[in-house]
Amino acid sequence: MLLNELIGSTIMNKAHILAGAEGAATREVLSVNIMDAPDIVVFLKHGDLLLTNGYVLKDSPEGLIDVIRGMHAKGCAALAIKTQRFSLRIPPAALEEADRLGFPILELSMIESTLGDIFRESIGVLLDNKNKELRYALTIHKQFADMMMRGDGLSGIVDTLASILSCPVLLLDAKYEQLAMTDELRLPAHVSVPGQAAQALSGDTLPDSAVSLCIPSIASSYRQAECYPIFTYRHEGYLLAFASNYPLQGPELLALEQAAHVIGLELTKRHAVKERSRRYKNDFFSDLIEGFVGTEQEAMYRGAKYGLRPDRRAMLVVAREDADAEESGGAAGHKKSTGPSSRGDAVAERVSAERDRHYHILKREFARLDAEFVMFAKNDMFGLLLFEGRGDWNEKALVQRLERMADEIWQGEKLSYSLGIGSPFAAALDLGLSYKEAVRALQGGIAMNRRRFVSVYRSLDFGRLLRMLPHEELERFYNEAFKELLGKGDQEQTDILRTLRAYYENHCNLIDTAKSLFVHRNTVVYRLDKAEKLLGRKLKDAQSAFGYRIAFAMEDVLKSEAFVRRS
Repeated sequence: MLLNELIGSTIMNKAHILAGAEGAATREVLSVNIMDAPDIVVFLKHGDLLLTNGYVLKDSPEGLIDVIRGMHAKGCAALAIKTQRFSLRIPPAALEEADRLGFPILELSMIESTLGDIFRESIGVLLDNKNKELRYALTIHKQFADMMMRGDGLSGIVDTLASILSCPVLLLDAKYEQLAMTDELRLPAHVSVPGQAAQALSGDTLPDSAVSLCIPSIASSYRQAECYPIFTYRHEGYLLAFASNYPLQGPELLALEQAAHVIGLELTKRHAVKERSRRYKNDFFSDLIEGFVGTEQEAMYRGAKYGLRPDRRAMLVVAREDADAEESGGAAGHKKSTGPSSRGDAVAERVSAERDRHYHILKREFARLDAEFVMFAKNDMFGLLLFEGRGDWNEKALVQRLERMADEIWQGEKLSYSLGIGSPFAAALDLGLSYKEAVRALQGGIAMNRRRFVSVYRSLDFGRLLRMLPHEELERFYNEAFKELLGKGDQEQTDILRTLRAYYENHCNLIDTAKSLFVHRNTVVYRLDKAEKLLGRKLKDAQSAFGYRIAFAMEDVLKSEAFVRRS
């Protein structure tokens, strides 16, 4: 309790404050001690009220200045002296130093009771006050716990806390996103307060205990707030109370503390439920992929909650962090830890938290595609079951959207992910085949050392067959096919070769070719005519077209193999 409260509650109410009076309203008394040695300051601790008869100082009163300074440095509450017992004269310099430090010095000579009586009564008052705090804390904790058991949720706890404190309350998660708030913060005059508070917190390193904040960016009366970090087995977020009686003390601070503890328990329960649900989902899809689900009926029964229904078309997309990102410390890069078990546990916990962060980032980005999907994890990859019925299922458009998504994840989060797409399916038991096709498509791109790519499974993969041929044969065939266009080194020849490739990729359609190159149709016609003259062959001739398509497929293989040799 505060010093002035203790003085008013005991026989010390007759005492006189000789110096440092302003400290009586701010210094908190946690315990009481009696001086019995010249070096008593060494044995004192924060919050101590020291009682003394001045005997050890009577022959050297100037030493009182060092005692005052030492007690102030330790955060002691005050010094109470019976000066008349041994005719101790307090030097004016000591009183001036106490006033400067705001350190209270009390005169007890007018109190007839002994120091022992004062000590016992003061300790009794402090213990009674502590008991009241404990009973209040238990009552408040039980009130919040009962609300949690009734299912009132975070909003109910926040509203009740706001009623106790008579001020708005805001709950943010560890990423500074709003979990709950009182209605007052939704009013037009204060609607910007939660965002401003979150922005202010995101730029500071907060301690692990309650802290009083002043947020200059908030223009309203809610500029000052009491912030209580919420911890369980990990950092969960922040509980803020925008109290007018700032900073919070006594019962109000206890209420904030107990609310934070109960909210931590509620968040732990939610995490456990979510983790169990996610594990059940991962196990189901793993069983389906590995063939442990025997019948279509069983697959539909277990998968109904994930959107599986008879004759509903879907496809599998797999996402995996690129290898170089793993080696630099990505979510999937830590396979094994060495050293003491505690260090290994810390590494495992960090990897798990990082993988969980990747999961939520991918889920958030897929949600922006406006397509119904279910996400799960398997080994070092994430699987996404994409349902037909909403969004664009055109393969080219889907690939472009996924490529943009991979690029945005890299730009925004510095996470490098590549994706593979399997074939569409209708029967649930075919999900495993689509997943394995998506993995093969992903592995094909990985084999070519590509990064942040989107690869679609092709049952006829010419690249896989071409990689079986000797590099020299591939290079000889490619150079013979385009010898009239290679080695000249001018921009026109490069544009002709690029246009010829786009022409075959767009199935010899002039309009689609022009669109893919962002040039006019006449430019495409000009370049193709020039190519026919240089190559000496009709581009639409079936045999010639087939040869050129094969040569362009060889170009991809040659580039990837050249990259491998350089690295």
